[in-house]
Amino acid sequence: MDFAKLMSTQINKAKQSAPSADSTSKKFLSRKELEAQREAQYRAEQKAAEKARLEKLAQKRKADEEEAEREAERREKRRKLEGETRRRREEEAEEEERKRRKRLGLPDLPPKKAEGDDEGTPIPEEEDIQDEELVAKLRALDEPVMLFGETHKQRLKRYKKRVGADNLKAILTDGPIPTTLQLVPEKDMKVPTSLPKDKTAREFLFRQLASYFTMVLQEWDATLARRTADVKNSYPGKQAYSAMVQARENLRPLFKKLEQFDLPDSILEPVVEIVHAAQERRYVDANDGYLRLSIGKAAWPIGVTMESYFTYPPEAESPVNHDVHFRAGIAPDGSDTFTPRALIYDLKGAFGGMRKVNALYEAEEDANVDRSGVWPSKPIVHRSTMIPQSPYQTHLDAGLDPPPLTTSTVRYWSDYSRVFYHPRSLIQLSEFDVNDSLMPFENWQIGMELFEKLESDDDMVDRDLRPFVEECDGMQGLQIITGVDDAWGGWASGWLERLRDEYGKLSIWTWGLGDQGGSMKTPREKRLKQIENSSRSLHALAELSSVYIPISNTPIKIPSYLVLDGTSQWHVAALQSLALESMTMSSRLRSAIGGRGTLQGLEETFNSTGKRRIAKLEVSIADPDVLSEKASAEIARAEKAGSTTSHQTSEAGEHLANFDIDTFTKNYRIGASHPSKRDHIFGRAEAVRGEWNLSEGRNPHDRIGEGPTVQRFAAPLLFPLLDSFPSSILDIGSGDAHKIAVHSGLTTSTAVAEQVRAVEQIVRRMHMVGIDEREALCNGLQTMAEEYDEGWDSGSDSDDDD
Repeated sequence: MDFAKLMSTQINKAKQSAPSADSTSKKFLSRKELEAQREAQYRAEQKAAEKARLEKLAQKRKADEEEAEREAERREKRRKLEGETRRRREEEAEEEERKRRKRLGLPDLPPKKAEGDDEGTPIPEEEDIQDEELVAKLRALDEPVMLFGETHKQRLKRYKKRVGADNLKAILTDGPIPTTLQLVPEKDMKVPTSLPKDKTAREFLFRQLASYFTMVLQEWDATLARRTADVKNSYPGKQAYSAMVQARENLRPLFKKLEQFDLPDSILEPVVEIVHAAQERRYVDANDGYLRLSIGKAAWPIGVTMESYFTYPPEAESPVNHDVHFRAGIAPDGSDTFTPRALIYDLKGAFGGMRKVNALYEAEEDANVDRSGVWPSKPIVHRSTMIPQSPYQTHLDAGLDPPPLTTSTVRYWSDYSRVFYHPRSLIQLSEFDVNDSLMPFENWQIGMELFEKLESDDDMVDRDLRPFVEECDGMQGLQIITGVDDAWGGWASGWLERLRDEYGKLSIWTWGLGDQGGSMKTPREKRLKQIENSSRSLHALAELSSVYIPISNTPIKIPSYLVLDGTSQWHVAALQSLALESMTMSSRLRSAIGGRGTLQGLEETFNSTGKRRIAKLEVSIADPDVLSEKASAEIARAEKAGSTTSHQTSEAGEHLANFDIDTFTKNYRIGASHPSKRDHIFGRAEAVRGEWNLSEGRNPHDRIGEGPTVQRFAAPLLFPLLDSFPSSILDIGSGDAHKIAVHSGLTTSTAVAEQVRAVEQIVRRMHMVGIDEREALCNGLQTMAEEYDEGWDSGSDSDDDD
């Protein structure tokens, strides 16, 4: 190896890589030089960032200007379209008025004033005032001498209005509702009983009405102002003030009609009747007149299922007081409404085509309101596909005769609902979807957990229930209608616990609906889950409720005249509502018409000990015409035989009537333990609609002595079959009856003990709940069943001990 050559090569490489003497790069830099480099780099970065920011701002400004130009074009286009539509509508109205005048032989309309000619009505020459004199008079009145763009005629008209010239009639009163009508003193406010014919008297009547309403509003406002500060700031105090403000706003359209002397007799006559009755302090008659004026005698669009219960003079008063279940209200347009006192909870999508805000309470939105907010971009709204209304509902909304309902056209319960609900009545639980296979609402515990979650977020009693409770003058109690074989049982249990904390001694009736054991067509796993849910609901709801009435979707006993499609929830709900509504009818009867039975009075009849809270619901249905003929024939047969009574029995309870339909929980036993043993009846409450030939036995109000305690309430009002009721399920009489007779009853008997023990034995063999929880549930059911044992029976777990 040539060592010298290798060394020479390495030395040359080192010389080439070494910096030259005039190079600015240094091996070491001072702190001053480093700071200078960093400052130069920072300024370069800031300059680049500022340039990018300015470019971005310029692009944004350009985009905003383009968007503003497009928005201005859209507004101008909308304004032109609105103007064109308004002009076209005015031309059509003018053409219609011309045709009407020509048809009636009236003079033609005066020529339309040219656009821009806003000088107003021509003023006669003799009433004109020179401009210098007019200026002096305006200055004397401390009025502006001239307004911007004001002409001489407009200035003269303003002066006439200020001084109150009779020919212009434009004096505005200083009342709650300013009006140009000349108000009359209080001594002249008494309106006549009939409408005057001549024009002068009619105009004076309009002044009387405006004067009376002004006086009432002033007194109302003054009375509210005299309240103490605590009363004003309370919830009822604020509600009273809101009612006054709402009434004042609702009267403004009437005042406009009165000022124009353009009020049709169909409205003027009821208004005069209302005012005349109020001036004579006949306030009930005034209220009846208001009802006839606002809603007439039609049941729609009030939306009342109990249509025949709503009567107005001169009709005969209904035995049923509709105010018990329906609340009076005022829609935004001032019309009177009646909506159910109800809270309805359902899953997402279960309301079908029903809207939360319906036609009675839906206020029109202002199209000119800018809803863009503080952000320059427009919000993106995502709407789920709305479920279309059924033809039945669309015909009702249009005021037409609805088509008949069938099981194929009924999809949701809202498809056959005839009522308008208050927006606060409908509450959707958005956490679960109806018919969701991934998260089904079927587990009892899920319903309880959902209630606890929503209750912790917001007090649902204060939010949902209290506004309805505070509207009631005297509340009998609450009724809860719920499913019990799914998660709704847990939801209702949570509600009952909260209600008992809030209303400890209030009468609470719970109607438990469901298969409660399932059909044989239901899969075994699901059927066992339903039994578990039903047993937990039975234990919790019966303990917390004043009365618990289990109702099966598949009744045990079905008569031959009932053709019930068990797969149709519409058919099942119709039968259940018929029995429920008839059984509680006595709680809505007017006391003056005979025998009103409150909820608490009814439960004391069949629950004399206070511990037998589970009642058995039964019902019989008949054609009233056939029933009347049958009763007459039986009476004639009894008179011919010379007998005084058709029932002479020794065993207590045998004189009580038997029912055709048993809606109680299905029988879980394969065979009866005591086929020859009759059920012992502890107590019964009955509701009779129609002329049923029933044996009185003994005094139904007698609660002392042998035999069960019985209380019976009767009313001549039959059950109306509306077009929403599936009349095909009933095969009674001619089949064309629009009203039927119903006999219903709630009974406590030893049959309840057998049913509860049957459920307890099934739950004890199940492994779907924990051991401790199952043991506590079974013990609770055993204790509950012992209350229904007859006499001194041991109350063992089984009836097979003998």
